[in-house]
Amino acid sequence: MTDLWIASDWHLGPGSPAVHGRLALAFLERAKAAGVAVILNGDVFDDLFAGAGRASAAHPALAASIAALAASGRLSRTSGNHDPDAGPERLVLDRPGIGRILVAHGHSLDPINSSPVGRLGDAISRHFGRAALVRGAARLAEAVARGLAEEQMIAVFRARCLRAVEAGGCALGVFGHVHRAHLVAGDRYVNAGGLHDDRLEYAVLGEGGPRLASLKG
Repeated sequence: MTDLWIASDWHLGPGSPAVHGRLALAFLERAKAAGVAVILNGDVFDDLFAGAGRASAAHPALAASIAALAASGRLSRTSGNHDPDAGPERLVLDRPGIGRILVAHGHSLDPINSSPVGRLGDAISRHFGRAALVRGAARLAEAVARGLAEEQMIAVFRARCLRAVEAGGCALGVFGHVHRAHLVAGDRYVNAGGLHDDRLEYAVLGEGGPRLASLKG
């Protein structure tokens, strides 16, 4: 059985650190060499702030690698709130030894993102996100929210994700969005993590079940 690698939340754009682009490209090159399948689970390119097409244009080698793997049938994408046109909101697949799996970025399950205030914020960012003031204000608001109640937010997010897994009749759900890798034995909620300053986190679904992995910069 071919392994499946799931990664999300790279948030690549014109202003991304060079190491982020290198890590993302190294991930895809490693996946190609290993002969595995890949799902990019939302917020790969930051179209919300950069504008549609501008984020991927800033990383042409990576965009070409994504296109080549997709053309070979080995790469699929889901959409996140920062790249809403990347693909479907969720994928459901069956893996031997695991069962039915839900793969979704999960932003629609975030109580803040799905609220009227969150939708308004995304709409403003989508239209005016190229302005430094708007980007700064959005990131400040997120930082304040995380500082005040990050653990509570993640707990609510996980609970909502688990309800979606159960409602879909799935044995496991793999999500992103919160940039916090999570895998605990017996838990039906997995989070693939994200791209951080010095590492790219991802989830691996193989014959031995799910596990977390990372590339270091």
